[in-house]
Amino acid sequence: MAFAAAAVSVGATGCWMAAAQFAPLAAQAAEYVGGTALELTSGIGATETAESKAAKEEAAERASAMNSGDACNQLEVEVPDVIELRRSAAGAPEYRELQISDTLAERQWLPLADSETTPEGWRPAVNFLQMNFTPPLGAVVPESASSFLAYTPSKVITAADGDRLTAMSSNFGQPVGTFTWNGNYYHYVVTSTLPCFPPPPERIAEDAPAHPGF
Repeated sequence: MAFAAAAVSVGATGCWMAAAQFAPLAAQAAEYVGGTALELTSGIGATETAESKAAKEEAAERASAMNSGDACNQLEVEVPDVIELRRSAAGAPEYRELQISDTLAERQWLPLADSETTPEGWRPAVNFLQMNFTPPLGAVVPESASSFLAYTPSKVITAADGDRLTAMSSNFGQPVGTFTWNGNYYHYVVTSTLPCFPPPPERIAEDAPAHPGF
């Protein structure tokens, strides 16, 4: 019995000593897990705070540009859809979509070209002129040179819609009519020049006066 009691005592002592040896490791693991969770939570919070701060700064810069009184600044924020209209060498109406380039050293209006357009972005304007323009658009396609049509959605749903309408009105003029496309209504205005930035390169060449010697 004494031997058995001693064995139990030794065994119990051994278990206790083993537990005591592993206790620091368990504490360290708990500290690591708790610290990692805290770091992750802090990281998520810091990321959300940074994103919120960046969003607020972007909104403030956007509002500042739109209210600066400089119409060209407004085009840096939102650009209305812009189309160049002209007649081809055969006299048929044609058009191309324009955008402000962000890839050049100096900003410039450039055409959008794809597999359905010429390399300069031109395509026939037959369907385009039939988009229920009020007043009709045919009269604004010049016999020579180009006209530029800017348009925005008639229904302002987002802040960006409102900014595009402001940028269009400030840079191209107040809307003169409407048209429909895919069941949606748009305001449009037509001008003879593009605002703020140079026109596409070939347009500059075509509009340049002929040399007196030629």
